[in-house]
Amino acid sequence: METLYDLMALTLFIATAGIFFYRYRSENPPLAPYMLISLTCAVSNWLGNNGGGVGAVLLLIAGSFYLLHIAGAPYAEETE
Repeated sequence: METLYDLMALTLFIATAGIFFYRYRSENPPLAPYMLISLTCAVSNWLGNNGGGVGAVLLLIAGSFYLLHIAGAPYAEETE
């Protein structure tokens, strides 16, 4: 890890993976929101390392708020 963007993106990714695995133990959460946050981490890291610092920070902030939204809203179990 060389830059601050690497650290911030990795921290958000670890938090996303942690919440996904915690939810996966007791529920069956959809994968798409977590993949979207992971993609946001990758794009913001790339932007930050290539001179797009403001865009990278904005993406990381948006990803963080989306993760907080996901963490606060429980998913309903599918009934058959």
